[in-house]
Amino acid sequence: MRSATVLACACLLGLLGSCPSRAIQLALSSSDQQLRSRPAGTPASSPGAPPILILALDGVSRSQLYWMIRAGELPNLTDLLGGDGLAHAYFDESLLSTMPSTTMPAWVSAMTGVAPADHGVAGNEYFIREQREFACPAPVSFFDIDPTLAIYTDRYIDRLTQAQTVYEAMREKEPNILIWVTMNHLFRGADRMLLAKHAAYFHIYAELLADKVDRYVRGKHSPTVWAEIDRAAVDVLTSHLARDPLPDVLTLYVAGTDLYAHVADEGPDAARRTYMRTIVDPLIGRVVDKLRARGRLDRLWVIVLADHGHTAVVHDKVHALGTGEGGGPPTVLRAAGFRVRPFRHDVAASDPFSAVLAYGGATAYVYLADRSRCAGATDVCPWELPPRYAEDVLPVAEAYFRANRDGSYAPQMKGTLDMILVRRPKPFPQVDLPFEVYVGAGATVSIEDYLRDHPHPTYIDFAERMHDLAVGVRGERAGDIMLLAHDGDRARPENRYYFARPYHSWHGSPSRADSEVPLIVANRHHRADEIGVHVRALLGDRPFLQKLADVLLAVRSGALGR
Repeated sequence: MRSATVLACACLLGLLGSCPSRAIQLALSSSDQQLRSRPAGTPASSPGAPPILILALDGVSRSQLYWMIRAGELPNLTDLLGGDGLAHAYFDESLLSTMPSTTMPAWVSAMTGVAPADHGVAGNEYFIREQREFACPAPVSFFDIDPTLAIYTDRYIDRLTQAQTVYEAMREKEPNILIWVTMNHLFRGADRMLLAKHAAYFHIYAELLADKVDRYVRGKHSPTVWAEIDRAAVDVLTSHLARDPLPDVLTLYVAGTDLYAHVADEGPDAARRTYMRTIVDPLIGRVVDKLRARGRLDRLWVIVLADHGHTAVVHDKVHALGTGEGGGPPTVLRAAGFRVRPFRHDVAASDPFSAVLAYGGATAYVYLADRSRCAGATDVCPWELPPRYAEDVLPVAEAYFRANRDGSYAPQMKGTLDMILVRRPKPFPQVDLPFEVYVGAGATVSIEDYLRDHPHPTYIDFAERMHDLAVGVRGERAGDIMLLAHDGDRARPENRYYFARPYHSWHGSPSRADSEVPLIVANRHHRADEIGVHVRALLGDRPFLQKLADVLLAVRSGALGR
């Protein structure tokens, strides 16, 4: 079923409701957004430096991708990596996602070279207290398409990202560099955003369409809608590759691998394997054909990476710690004496909320006001000020501790939390303190000490990545309290919990399954071992996703070879 047909059916069946103005704007807009003008008479590109193709695969785990390539299941990707028995492709075994291991902080870290505590995008949704703004480029606690559509209509992620992008850094050194981005969220500094008509529309409606249209027609989930997103993006890309001056740097983002994994009945591993084999690899073949026809493959450096992995969870309201009144996270906050912000993007300036919850799969952020300054039921809280540690933060931490221990205040919460993380608040924009683990009765211990006494063999570099999330001038965007669900630490899906509405898979934890991401660097004129020497040196002893920017800049400069 073609995209327009699916959309028409959904509308005729009354499954989508009204069409927001941003959705209409994107559906009718050009597939080619020119982001900057090149002065007359300047070169069309900067061909003296090595060209780069960044293949950004959302939600693809390292072990699964590497196994599929080596098993011969992805022949077109293997061709892109230079063929020849993979002799020219270095497969890194160390790169780790951000904490939390979710889409928005991970991709922003990769494309800026700095951690969330510095670039400020702390999650798929989070609260900017000094602006009283609920930032939600990918809402989790509620369904609203407008914020994500704003990525493309209003450059939402570009605005939220408080750091230089790798594209801007490249342009400082090469003013004439030509950069294209296909469908990725952060594109500040690029020349062109390639966005197919209807593609962004379906990016946002994918979950709703699949849930309602596919179940209405087939009675089960199907990758059809997600395939439409990625095919539409590649349609536009290949049409431009066939006729336009070739970009020096091209980012091709694949969304469907993640979107389908979240909802597929067969589980994330089977879903991603099928999607990579039947959808992604043929699309890569189309791109390879265009690049080969234009003579670009010979010099091309190929960088393949992902943002996070996936963990199977149970699709029900017991394991999904949602936003309702049935004893979940909001109930605990109210029991502790706080007024919870409504779960939607915008609320009135007069809303008297004194606590905010932001969800992210395995994690949730809790933001608290100094409630002594807004004690009246209708008083608006001064969110530019931090809460009090003893009077505001610790009572909420204790309430969640008791709820987790014995179901106090919220029976649904009993036994759902792995850790409750707290810290002493500091005023914005001071550098924030690291989180510690709350152990009850007002006491805390460092994450390192807690893990020593309570080993978590599935967690990897948790303390270090939490430091990157929390300690910085924008570290307060990760909340005053951070809840970590029993998810990546549990072996069986029925023992896992997550902060979202019901899904079949989620991520966000510090587990290896959620955190180990692929990084493949390939060039047909260089041996894998030679490439590996350079890449390992660039990643260093903290091989976290923000180091990707260093790799890209080094490749473009010719430091890895031409």
